[in-house]
Amino acid sequence: MKKMIAPLFCMILAGCGGGYDEIDQKRGALIGSDPSTSNPSNPSNPSTPNPSTEGLWEYSQTGTSRFAEIRSSNTIPTSNELNDAIMIVRIQNFIDSAGTQKDYLTITVLFADTDCLVNCQLRHKKNGSTSGVYRVRQSINGVFNEDSFASGDMEKLIKQIKISSKSTISVPLIGVPDAEFEFDFTGYDSDYMDADR
Repeated sequence: MKKMIAPLFCMILAGCGGGYDEIDQKRGALIGSDPSTSNPSNPSNPSTPNPSTEGLWEYSQTGTSRFAEIRSSNTIPTSNELNDAIMIVRIQNFIDSAGTQKDYLTITVLFADTDCLVNCQLRHKKNGSTSGVYRVRQSINGVFNEDSFASGDMEKLIKQIKISSKSTISVPLIGVPDAEFEFDFTGYDSDYMDADR
């Protein structure tokens, strides 16, 4: 009797193996790996940008406006322990009622306010050297837009950003006098932004 029980027990265990394989596949799918390989250590995320080929810009369109947006690759420590400051640069290409294309620039500092109530300077550096100093009338709640810049300075800064690769933008933050935000502007798609709608 004992001789018959042992082989029967082995057959039952072998038959259960498929269940464990199925669990492993489902577990792999939940954490982002390819279920067919059952390899959770190799997740695949095709939507992640590849900086070496596509750049870090994100593009969108609303009506006749096209937008290119990029976030700083570093953060600036602030008095808020939960959030460090980050800068977002957004270029809007807009077609007005006369059919003329115009570019607008919006720079937003998140989680910190700028120390720029009356007059301040925004500095753009390429390869560690200052390539431009731009006069800013004022910034409200950490936002710089076309109303903030002195005459012609917004257009000059947009041109610099479009032709830059790795560079920095610095603005005075409250409590941080010279906050330098780092960007990799490589790969700005001017063909997409300036194309006829």
